Amino acid sequence: MSDYNQYVTAINKIFDYLSKMKAGWNSLDNHNYIESIEEYRQAVANVAQLIKKSNSPKQTAETMEVLGND
Repeated sequence: MSDYNQYVTAINKIFDYLSKMKAGWNSLDNHNYIESIEEYRQAVANVAQLIKKSNSPKQTAETMEVLGND
């Protein structure tokens, strides 16, 4: 599994658990804590895109050797 896939899987689990906790708890303080964590969702998504870009194959111009022109 690539770094990107591991990161996305872990982050999805975290936010899934947060939504389950938010639904199960009635405390306003807990809801506020969860909402403060959820504010980082976009930052986490941006990091995922950076990881995806860094793992993508680098496009380099390859030159071919001309054969028979010695």
